[in-house]
Amino acid sequence: MASSRASKRKMDSVDSISAALAQVVRLSLSRAAFKRQATSADTELSQPSYALLRVLIDEGPQPVGQLATTAHMDVGMTTRRVQALVDAGHVTRHADGNDGRVSIVQVTEAGRRAADALQDVRREHLTRALADWTADDLRQLDVLLSRFVNDTKETPI
Repeated sequence: MASSRASKRKMDSVDSISAALAQVVRLSLSRAAFKRQATSADTELSQPSYALLRVLIDEGPQPVGQLATTAHMDVGMTTRRVQALVDAGHVTRHADGNDGRVSIVQVTEAGRRAADALQDVRREHLTRALADWTADDLRQLDVLLSRFVNDTKETPI
């Protein structure tokens, strides 16, 4: 009986976590919220373009196919966004020295500045949202959220 109650409480927590994550995803995917952030950062980056720039900044130059995989986008969308980023001067694209059929995408200083400006706006928003949290609360969230992300990535669907 006690294990049944514990199991029920655990599932209730999982359901609550799932609902909270759904809200986080909706907030992070909100085009209106992203547009406000981009406007505050004085940049015209789209959400997909920003995601690609973040991957390139965090992971380094990549072939288009790998960039699509890392950014969780399809190759067609990635190719279109990369072309828009090239046109805006935010990335360069050049043939791979080992395989000329493969394009390597690399962020430019202009792309880094645009992404950093947007990241600064997002960080400032998060700082204000968490202003009343204690240092210990923030550390616990950091540890648990990192553990959650790692466990989720390692658990097959």
